[in-house]
Amino acid sequence: MQLQEALNLVQQKFQAESQGETSGEAADKYQAAFADYPVMMEVATHIFGHQIIVQNAQQQMARAQQAAGAAGGVPTGGIVTPGAGGTA
Repeated sequence: MQLQEALNLVQQKFQAESQGETSGEAADKYQAAFADYPVMMEVATHIFGHQIIVQNAQQQMARAQQAAGAAGGVPTGGIVTPGAGGTA
């Protein structure tokens, strides 16, 4: 089993569970793969979890930047140094 294949199984199982499906084809394939390739499936599960965490953090950051922009906040793209106006 390749890692991408394991990741696909984890994603399919996650999507099925998020729709309330705890049994069926996705669950059967996931359980069979976990029985045959426990380490690969464990690694794939951790990678998938990490991907979700990163995605959620990026979405949260984007929402915070949009809220700051809508509220007239300071742009977060650069550092503002007081008194650095370039006068000589």
